[in-house]
Amino acid sequence: MSVKVTVEPMRNENSVAFILDKSLLPPGTGSSYPNREKAQSNPLAKALFEIRGVSSVWVLGNEVQVTKDEQVTWGSLKSKVMETIKRNA
Repeated sequence: MSVKVTVEPMRNENSVAFILDKSLLPPGTGSSYPNREKAQSNPLAKALFEIRGVSSVWVLGNEVQVTKDEQVTWGSLKSKVMETIKRNA
């Protein structure tokens, strides 16, 4: 069964919330991955950091918040992030 992912912009134009139709963590819990090294213990976060331009990842319940580098556009990044989430969620 495929995971449905919707995208919601955030106040910070470099961050986007990807909302899944399933929970990745129990409600009220979250994990922060501020860099590639910290993401090694989480397969989804690790895979997201393989995408050029991803600078941090938060996993919160059914939400994955991704922050990108300023020099990269969401137009070139969003579909790659969505596919990675669908493959690894």
